[in-house]
Amino acid sequence: MHSETLSELSQAGLHIAIQDIKDDLFDTPDCDYAIAQLLSQWGLDEKAEQLLDEMLLKWGTSPEVLALTQRGYAEIKRSDLFADNDEPIIQPHKTAPAKLHIVAA
Repeated sequence: MHSETLSELSQAGLHIAIQDIKDDLFDTPDCDYAIAQLLSQWGLDEKAEQLLDEMLLKWGTSPEVLALTQRGYAEIKRSDLFADNDEPIIQPHKTAPAKLHIVAA
């Protein structure tokens, strides 16, 4: 399969997943938060952050909405830390102790 076809299939899968969330949670702050989580998990942090920003405009600043958006931003930041830190940890080489020759004077 060509990479373009795989990309199209992935995008289609993402849209289906988003539609499933909308069908289950309807148009609520929880729905927007769940979609933002999904976008972040797919590496679309910019879109996830945009959706969280729009949540505040759409739903206002009730304690529930503020809690969801703050949790969403924290999760995105946490996923960024893991993404930046995916390099293997290189352990220092173990060396044998130096052999000392003691000469009596």
